[in-house]
Amino acid sequence: MEQIIQKIEQNTNTLIVIILVFSVVLALVEFGWELYTKKIDRNRLKEMGASIWVFLFNTLTERVGSVLYFLSFFWLAKLIPWQIPVNTWTAIVCLLVIDFLYYWEHRLEHEIRLLWGYHSIHHSSPIYNYTTALRVSFFDNFVTWVFYLPAVAMGFHPAIILLSVGLMLMYQFWLHTELIGKMGWFGKIFNTPSHHRVHHGSDEMYLDKNYGGIFIIWDRLFGTFQQEEQTPTYGLTTQIETVHPVKVHLFEFQNMAKDLKKAKNFKEASGYLLNKPGWTPEAQEK
Repeated sequence: MEQIIQKIEQNTNTLIVIILVFSVVLALVEFGWELYTKKIDRNRLKEMGASIWVFLFNTLTERVGSVLYFLSFFWLAKLIPWQIPVNTWTAIVCLLVIDFLYYWEHRLEHEIRLLWGYHSIHHSSPIYNYTTALRVSFFDNFVTWVFYLPAVAMGFHPAIILLSVGLMLMYQFWLHTELIGKMGWFGKIFNTPSHHRVHHGSDEMYLDKNYGGIFIIWDRLFGTFQQEEQTPTYGLTTQIETVHPVKVHLFEFQNMAKDLKKAKNFKEASGYLLNKPGWTPEAQEK
């Protein structure tokens, strides 16, 4: 089994390297295009810088998050009396399962305000390019592993799960660009830059759409798919208007704290935390 895992790991790592090189080339081309078209101004550079600072802060805690993933997956795996054989086909199935679990993780991060608190950081940039992909909260490192435990409980080997998660996250980097248009038949099955631009749109028609990681089939299946029909307005419905990396990290949690202070009882307090962003007791009464 170890030899099979090593072979799958080598193939996966090769694919990740290809995706990484492809993404770096695209990022350089994109930056050159933005310079050529004079799209880059002072405000855009500030937003790009903020995303990079958030990324660097995330990187500092990434090792701790990796340990959480590793220990929790292997600990639970020891308690599971069954194990799915490791081969190329089961690795592909595992990737599908991980992407399915990611869809629900991502959807819940939009539908539960407590989770939106950290995920909103990724949506807070009013620009959309490859630096936007880097704007991911360090809270992700401590929370998201929980959503993939069902894959361990199903019997998939933790090493294959970790590889699948890594591949799925790497895939999404190249989606954060305006350079690439619609991709025809490819976009019927897979997530594309066009689909993900929709996801980052704050326009009413684009809100809470296109949650998929690698595959867009889950959105089509569960009714959250939206085609790109017009250029999205990027960012949040209410822009945060700051590029300070600490403020970018804390703004939604500060808003939650303000709402919790207004709560008259436990029901209202839990409503502010567990309902969709924007929920109020008054709206529920209507």
